[in-house]
Amino acid sequence: MDVGWLEQLGMTGAAALVQAAATEVWQLARSGFTRLFGGGDREREAVAERRLDALAAEVEQAPSSQRDQVRQRLLPAWQTRLADLIEEDPAAADALQALRNEVLARLPAPQQQWVQNITASASGATAQGVMFGNIINHPNPPAEEAGGPAAGEVSPR
Repeated sequence: MDVGWLEQLGMTGAAALVQAAATEVWQLARSGFTRLFGGGDREREAVAERRLDALAAEVEQAPSSQRDQVRQRLLPAWQTRLADLIEEDPAAADALQALRNEVLARLPAPQQQWVQNITASASGATAQGVMFGNIINHPNPPAEEAGGPAAGEVSPR
């Protein structure tokens, strides 16, 4: 299985989960993710329920104007949990994909979107960001490829 696809599935699954917190879709998400994390083991399901309830409580307790920031703060932990789950049990990927799709389909349209703001303010700073994908940076070409002198050569004046 493609590792990049599995990572993306973990990221988008976590995004669907945290977006569902404090919405009318929460009970569906909670029960589905409880089953997913539990894998039929009652003790693991109980641990998953406690973690999911803590997620929902934290989002619900935040003022509505700050809920998106809370969700973004909680997202990385859930991405890690889902990545670990898929790594331990690759067969869980299909169930996660189906659950993610169901949750996303039931979320109100504005909650299906994420916005990321990145700012670089220092002199010469560069800001980069990506959501649910990759950033690939290519170094500057060597000087000789760019039409300049090769390494160790002195350019004529």
